[in-house]
Parts: sequence; C-alpha cells; structure tokens
Amino acid sequence: MKYEEMKPGQIDEVLRTCPIAYLAWGALEWHGVHNPVGLDALKAYNMALELCRATGGVVLPPVYCGYQTMKPWQGFRHTLEFSKSLVRQYVYEHLENLYEEGFRLIVIVMGHYGGKHVETIKAAVAEFSEKHKYPKVLAITDYEPASWVGVKGGDHGGKNETSLLMYFRPELVDINLLPGGELEQKVEGCAVNAKEATAEHGRMLTEVFVAQAAPKLRELLQEVMEEWPAPMPERLVIRS
Repeated sequence: MKYEEMKPGQIDEVLRTCPIAYLAWGALEWHGVHNPVGLDALKAYNMALELCRATGGVVLPPVYCGYQTMKPWQGFRHTLEFSKSLVRQYVYEHLENLYEEGFRLIVIVMGHYGGKHVETIKAAVAEFSEKHKYPKVLAITDYEPASWVGVKGGDHGGKNETSLLMYFRPELVDINLLPGGELEQKVEGCAVNAKEATAEHGRMLTEVFVAQAAPKLRELLQEVMEEWPAPMPERLVIRS
C-alpha cells in the first residue's frame, strides 16, 4: 500500500486490479507548541492510508510543500513557505508521472488548508485535466468528505487537527505544553479550542472521512475503468 515500500511487481498488480493513487499534501508549519510542525502532512497521510485500506490502491509518500502558511501571515517560526509557482508545478509533475505509470484515479488529500494553497493545487489539477481526459483527478481537503454529512472539520492546530494526530500519532502531541487560561490564535498560533482535542474525536473524524469518501471513489474508479480501458504501460515514458 505504501508506494515507496512496494516492489515493481506489487505495483503492477495494483495497476491491474485497483489503479488508485493517493497523494497526501501538507506543509512544515507552526501548529502551536503542542503539535509537531509536520502535522498537516502527517494527518493527511494517515487518513489516506485508512482510505486506501477501504478502497485498494497505493499511497505515495506525503509531500511537505506549503504555500500561504503561518510564516507570511504572522511570522511564526519553524515554518517553510514555498512559492505558488513551485507548488503548482510540483503538483502538476506528480500528476504527469502517475499518468505515465498507468493510474486511472488520482486523489490528492490536502492537509494544509490555506485558501490560496488549496486554489493552487486545484489549478494544477485543472491544467492537467485540460490536457488529459483520463485519469480522473480529485483534490480534496481531509475534512471535506465529513462535511457532506454535516460533520465540521478543519482548523489550525485546534480540536480537529490535534485530535486527528492524537489518534494516529499520540506520542507526537503534548496538550500540557499549552499555556493556562484562554488561548489566542495570533499568540499561540493555533485554534482556541485546542485543549478540547481527544483521540476519540480524531477517530470519529477519520471514520466519517472513510465512510463518506470510499464508496464515491470506488464508484468513480469503476466508471473510469469502463470508459478508459487503457493498457498498463510496458516501457518507461521519458518527458523532456
């Protein structure tokens, strides 16, 4: 399931039976003193793994390349800010490579929610889709599927994001590092409800995410495979 750990024959089998590729896209960014700076990609990657278990396919290594982060917004440290043009090109080249490999459905799971960052990723998807009718490509935030049934997710190091990481990687979160009293987002660099986070809440968000997304993706993959019976590439495609 983890692309980087798979042998060529294992990847070929996925391409024959369930050619879905998941790509978690995050950032290295301040999320409060209680969270690691890689929170965005860490949670999105683990959510992609859970979704892949339900649908089949492969999960690419997470990408830590964020635009519109906390650095330009409020100057928070330990944050890497990349340019819009780099993010767009990086997304586009991932898609071209996965197309050449023979994947029929590509799902980008966005763990970093900066509005301009999300727009940039979707712009790269639109550029790719204008050139290629297939494969189908979806770019969704890791809280979007839950919103289809009215479950609110998405914040910045607050109850939702912190809960997700507490569920997947509890050893990386330490709520006790937060100061006493009420939190201020511009001071702490996280949503003010961060202390309400629990692993149980993270589990619920994950289960809703998978329950809502998996059936839709399985249905979409079936449609694509019926419409585009493309043979699996037998040789390497070299792009200039």
